[in-house]
Amino acid sequence: MFSRAILRHLSIHGPTGAADLARELGTDPNTARRTLQGLEDAGLVEADVPAGQRRGRVVTFTVQPERLEQLLDGLKDFLRGR
Repeated sequence: MFSRAILRHLSIHGPTGAADLARELGTDPNTARRTLQGLEDAGLVEADVPAGQRRGRVVTFTVQPERLEQLLDGLKDFLRGR
């Protein structure tokens, strides 16, 4: 459920860092970071700093609309029995 809130926020407000997302969505920054990592692994968000270079840096995340559309299309097909 929190993943959807993050995707919605990024879709509406654009690129945002984990700490700002946590504050705006009312959660712990570590929860936001873990959720963003899962979304990044799924290709639904992209970070402006590569994974191995993030220590001590502010990282901004952006939703990947093409991947999100693919996922939604797949869900629609599944729900329609295709």
